[in-house]
Amino acid sequence: MAAAAVAVLPLLAACGSSNATGAAGEVEGSTIVLTTVTGLQPQFQEYADAYMESFPDRTVEVRSTTDDAAEYAQQLATARLSGEVPDVFFNVDFLADTLAKNNVTLDLAPGIDEGKLGDLTIDDFLPQFVGQYRPLDDPDQVTGLPVSADSVGLYYNKSAFEQAGVDEFPEADWTWDDMYRVADEIQTNTGGAVTGLAAPLGDGTPQIVYGPVIQAYGGYVYDAETGTSGIGQPEAIEAWTTLLAPYGTASGEYTATADDPTLKFSSGNVAMAIASRGAVPQTKTAMGDADWDVQVLPTIDGNSTAGGGSYGLSIAQTSENQDAAWAFLAWFYDTDAGMKVAQEVGGVIPPTDDGIDNGTWKDGTPPPVNIAIFGESARTAVLLTQMPGASASVMSEATKKATQQVLLEGRDITEAFQEAEATVNDAIAKESE
Repeated sequence: MAAAAVAVLPLLAACGSSNATGAAGEVEGSTIVLTTVTGLQPQFQEYADAYMESFPDRTVEVRSTTDDAAEYAQQLATARLSGEVPDVFFNVDFLADTLAKNNVTLDLAPGIDEGKLGDLTIDDFLPQFVGQYRPLDDPDQVTGLPVSADSVGLYYNKSAFEQAGVDEFPEADWTWDDMYRVADEIQTNTGGAVTGLAAPLGDGTPQIVYGPVIQAYGGYVYDAETGTSGIGQPEAIEAWTTLLAPYGTASGEYTATADDPTLKFSSGNVAMAIASRGAVPQTKTAMGDADWDVQVLPTIDGNSTAGGGSYGLSIAQTSENQDAAWAFLAWFYDTDAGMKVAQEVGGVIPPTDDGIDNGTWKDGTPPPVNIAIFGESARTAVLLTQMPGASASVMSEATKKATQQVLLEGRDITEAFQEAEATVNDAIAKESE
């Protein structure tokens, strides 16, 4: 959803002119509308059913909308203008700041301070994940709460290793050099029949991968204090050099076809891949009896390179049923209530220290055996960098273009990414005019 979404965020600009606010409403006998993207509709229906079983006189009507980010942003814009934004709705890290600026989301901080989440306080949540829902212009606000502490790990297929005659499996102390070395060996030993590593940088756009690597080298994607991007600075060039190195040797050749099934870990023809905790259920289904597991991501200069992100839940600023919406959130984020269901149904890792340590999310039937590493990764995860307006979409296109120039046209890495940085900084400057 990310790449398309940010490109259409200006569609929401028209919403900012309205300062309408909602009302408390009644909790008992209430009906609230919860809207989520199509892909999450089945599990949110189960959450709603569990809530209504606990509170038979309350109703949660789950509505699904598109998974296409452009359409989703447009729908929210239209709903805000007509005053018909759902009471509770799906939010996502890269969209949260714009929704806040355009008065779509309610500031939850006062309600949390008043105890509307029961015993939970904002300090119980992992701060970096809550930080994704703090507006850049007013970081004291909290306009959404993360549903899951999503982070990435290194998936590896032991069966593919064995096919290549390689018995050196990923370890917690691996570096990126180790990962590339073993991936190259697998690909060489099988004559390319097995891809050693799904290309970490993909088509050049996934900030969840390149952001932590740039930071591990001491660089930055975006600095809010100076209002500039650093994707062309020397530390970032080191990161791009590392990320572009495996194409054609430890990974397949560059392709812009992200949906090619043969390049996915779940195909069984890829020995290793960087993917999030959220990929576990579909991987279990797709891989059948294959022997696979997960490990923390390798380090660079001793620094974690785990990326992370989240989707969350927000209350509409214009909802006429805000107290009923709060009641649902209080139930949903309760470890013994909604979060218990969410871990069982949605594979959610509760975004709290207690949830990571004591949640049931680790208790499923293997594989993966080593699923607990996602808790460690969540605590050290480098999350997506919030950027002004549509500049994040400009960055996505700029890094993709630079990647293609280097890999397909042989352009110098430094020149390509310095040009990308200039393009992004021009976009940031326009957002500030």
